[in-house]
Amino acid sequence: MSTVLYESAYGSARQYAEALAERLGCTAQPLSGADPAQLRTSAEPLVVLSYVHGPSIPAAGFVADNDLGDRPVAVCAVGMTLLEVARAKDQMAGALGKKDQVTRFYLPGRLSYSTMGRRHRMIMWGIIKALKAKREADRSPNDRAMIESHDRDTDHVDLRELDQVVEWAAAHHP
Repeated sequence: MSTVLYESAYGSARQYAEALAERLGCTAQPLSGADPAQLRTSAEPLVVLSYVHGPSIPAAGFVADNDLGDRPVAVCAVGMTLLEVARAKDQMAGALGKKDQVTRFYLPGRLSYSTMGRRHRMIMWGIIKALKAKREADRSPNDRAMIESHDRDTDHVDLRELDQVVEWAAAHHP
């Protein structure tokens, strides 16, 4: 049976994890309770999902920092960067270090300003201020999307994006 672990900030990584686990016939578990030594003993696929906050991707950090044995591993980063940009940038490639065998997926997420803490709001305000300081012609489509969604709850979760993860897990099932 596959293992699905997650860490979520605004609920989208958890939503994806629970939907994925249902499709794979297992239970999604919080990353905080994961025991790497126990995870190492299985040959079944492991999928770890988490949010992306700037350079921080907890799922990628967990996989990079732990010996998970020879089991197939996939990491899903859930974020607000436009999907084509996130996939082209492939931020997790560097975050995973020498773990080239880890499969990487990028999923569209949710950002909830209405529940966001003061510190995160200030960080987002600074990012938006910097993006607005750019000349319009120099703003990327991703820059424009961030500006347009600033200070508004935004939900881009698309559970159909899990199809590729389910296919990967099926192909790596012993």
